Amino acid sequence: MKNYFFQAAKIFFNPETLVPFIIGTIFLSVLGNALTQILFNLFGTTTTAAVGIALGSVLIFMFSVWFLAKSLSKMRSPEIDLGKLPPKKHKGLILLVSRDEPCQRAIDYHLPELEYCWLICSSQSLDLAKKLKQNFPTLKVAEPVVVNDIYDPLEFYQVVKKIYKNLPAGWTIEDAIADFTGMTAQGSVGMVLASLSVQGLLQYTPAEFKDGQPTGYSLNSIEITLKEQFRRGKN
Repeated sequence: MKNYFFQAAKIFFNPETLVPFIIGTIFLSVLGNALTQILFNLFGTTTTAAVGIALGSVLIFMFSVWFLAKSLSKMRSPEIDLGKLPPKKHKGLILLVSRDEPCQRAIDYHLPELEYCWLICSSQSLDLAKKLKQNFPTLKVAEPVVVNDIYDPLEFYQVVKKIYKNLPAGWTIEDAIADFTGMTAQGSVGMVLASLSVQGLLQYTPAEFKDGQPTGYSLNSIEITLKEQFRRGKN
C-alpha cells in the first residue's frame, strides 16, 4: 500500500501529468503561505525577522540536499554477492580512464591504504584524468599518460610495463594492482598482458545492473586470479 501511495504522490508533482501537477502546485503554494504566516506570527513581521526566516529556509534546504546526497551515496554500495573475491587493499593502483564512476569506485575501494595512482587515458579522457587527480589531493597521482592509439594493445602493454618497471623505491610488484575496466578492449588486453608478464595483480570494477539495465554506478572491484589458475593447471 505504501508503494502505491508514493507512486500516486509522485504523479501530482510530475509536470507531464498536467491536471494532477496543477493540483499539487496549488497544494504546495497554500502550504508555503500557511507556514510563512505561522513563522511571521512567531518571529514578527520586521525586516530582520523576514531575513532570518529566508536564511533559515535556505539552510534547511541545503541540509536536506546534503542529507539526500549522503543517503544516495550509501545506496550506491549494495552488498551483492557475485561469487568473486575482492582484492586486498593495495598501495598502488594502475587505472585505465574512460568513465568517472568506475575510476572513483576503484580508488575509493583501496583507500586509505592507497598511496600512489597511475592514470592511463586518451586525449578525449585527459580532462577526466586531471579531474580525478584533483579529486584526491592527499593521494600521490602521477601525471596522466596519454595513449596515442587506443586501438593498439602494444602501446598499452609498453605503458603498463614502464609503470611496473618504475615503481617507487622499496616496492614490489605485489604492492600495485592494475584495473583493466576502462577504455577499449585493446587497452584491457594490453594491460592484462603487461601485468601477467611481470606476474602483476589484476582487478575489474563491474557495472551495477537492475532489471537487466545498467544503473550508471559500479560495484566493488573483483580480483582476477589468473596466476593461481595457471599454477593449478601446471600441477
